[in-house]
Amino acid sequence: MKIKELKLKNLDVYSMVFSGFLYVVVGTIFLTQKGILLFAVKNLLTLLVLLFVVTAFFQLIGFTPLKKKRLTSIAKVIGFLMNSLFAGLIYFKPELIVGILPILFGLYALVSGVIRFLIYLQYKENDVARRFLVLFVAIVLFILGILIIIHPLASLLPLSNSIGLFFILYGISFIIDSVLDSLPKETTNSFKRRIKISLPVFMVALVPHKMLMKINKAFETKELKPEDLVAYKEPTPYDLEVLVHVTEKGLGMLGHVDIYFDGKLMTYGSYDEKTYKLKGLISDGIFVESPNKDDYITFSQHYMGKTLFGFGLKLNEEQKDRVRSEIADIHKNLYRWKPQSELDKETSSIPDKPSEDYASILYNAIEGTFYKFKKGPFKTYFGLNTNCVLLADKIVGQSGIDIVKIQGIITPGAYFEYFNTEFSKKNSIVISRTIYYEQKK
Repeated sequence: MKIKELKLKNLDVYSMVFSGFLYVVVGTIFLTQKGILLFAVKNLLTLLVLLFVVTAFFQLIGFTPLKKKRLTSIAKVIGFLMNSLFAGLIYFKPELIVGILPILFGLYALVSGVIRFLIYLQYKENDVARRFLVLFVAIVLFILGILIIIHPLASLLPLSNSIGLFFILYGISFIIDSVLDSLPKETTNSFKRRIKISLPVFMVALVPHKMLMKINKAFETKELKPEDLVAYKEPTPYDLEVLVHVTEKGLGMLGHVDIYFDGKLMTYGSYDEKTYKLKGLISDGIFVESPNKDDYITFSQHYMGKTLFGFGLKLNEEQKDRVRSEIADIHKNLYRWKPQSELDKETSSIPDKPSEDYASILYNAIEGTFYKFKKGPFKTYFGLNTNCVLLADKIVGQSGIDIVKIQGIITPGAYFEYFNTEFSKKNSIVISRTIYYEQKK
């Protein structure tokens, strides 16, 4: 087997402490050693100039390792001029190149502001408390994004400080994890919420998809056996399983998250097509429960073309009680909703054409119980905030974990990265990892 990510790593305390201190050192450099950063940027720009100059020369003589066919004279000239232009731009106008990074941060802040404004509108419609804080953050991010884009070079100093602060906090979280991992499991399980700084969305959003691509490649070359897809740290059954979905193509590449606990599969999503807005990015939130986990996995694999990563958690009685209590609180805010196929079944009516909406197809596959929310943030599903991951975190968080949502968006990729890392730790509550993969024939 050549997929190193599937091997059961053993992250020892020393490696976690070393990684934590390394992140803290990098963060400290960003915060205090501006001269070192300036030196690194200048040398990087010099290397880019040399690279484009050499590439321009090779283009002019017609040498390129990327094409088997000989270049035409026009292609040689165009290639030479383009590479020379980039080299000259970097050499004579380095501030334009350096300003790209702040502009990207500014655009990110603008997009985050717009997302939070949409969240505020959703919260306002559903009468969610403390929604004005979301509006305040949206306004701040929007103004900040505009200022950064207008003055990108002036933003370099505060941006480097922000990056440095993030690295320091991320490093400290590693050190805290190492301390907790060295403690007895009974002690760490007593914490109601363990704080974990997550990586930025753009770094983890496609992590499950990358893993899937490596698994596909391994099966194609016959380097991976089906039994390699199941790993246990302890020879004991799990109490709760977190299921992270991913597809090879489309929006499913970003993933989906479900929970299996006390014999019930629980999923939340945009399942009522009649309420779709922006192609399902916004809709009524639907909560589904089903005892038929295997049928659900088979449905996800066949109908959606998904691969599922299941992370098994071992809980003590107190943790299980907290999870049950949270699920009970969620149920207090639910009312029954029935997809069309369930209504047809109850009335014994046989339609000329079976209902093809997703909720009806899902009901036929797993015979789950469907609910809608009476009020609160989950009344409306929003793919970028009140999504499947946020609801899963609300439940699973009672077992003693938490992912700090500093960027405002939780993705299935962030959850996958968290649980995959926890699985590699000796004393974490994540004791198993099962990859529900349907090999292509």
